[in-house]
Amino acid sequence: MARFEDLVALAGERRDIQLKTVLERDVRLVRFEDGHLEIALEPNTSKAVIGDLSRRLGDLTGRRWMVVVSSEQGQPTLRSLTQAREAEAKRGVLADPLVQRVLERFPGSEVVQVRRREVEPPPAGLPPAPEPDDDDAPPVWDESAYGAHGLPDDVDDDF
Repeated sequence: MARFEDLVALAGERRDIQLKTVLERDVRLVRFEDGHLEIALEPNTSKAVIGDLSRRLGDLTGRRWMVVVSSEQGQPTLRSLTQAREAEAKRGVLADPLVQRVLERFPGSEVVQVRRREVEPPPAGLPPAPEPDDDDAPPVWDESAYGAHGLPDDVDDDF
């Protein structure tokens, strides 16, 4: 493992949600090396987590882990970093004039979540799709003139 984030991702891939949650929520990283983890704990975290953390990391990776509690402050938890990024994205969206107009138009509405739109790249070997041009748009079939069956109505309904 090269990074602490890789270790957390591995816990997620192996579906060890409890370990992943502890690493994201309760652990402030001080130093990370493969097989050695120096951390500070969040104030409400039990010290008993340390022994369990060492054992569970060993089970996860198949190697022995040394987990040490440091007197240093450490980095913010991964969860707090994620929450800060989400809050920043939300502030950016709320600053958009269009969003402000929508919120004014619908009193009581709020921005609940901001998600980045992922754009899929075109499959390899295919040219990019051309942009639609209004002049090349196909005609719109209007059923109103002939009805749903698409044929003129020969019956005279005007009594």
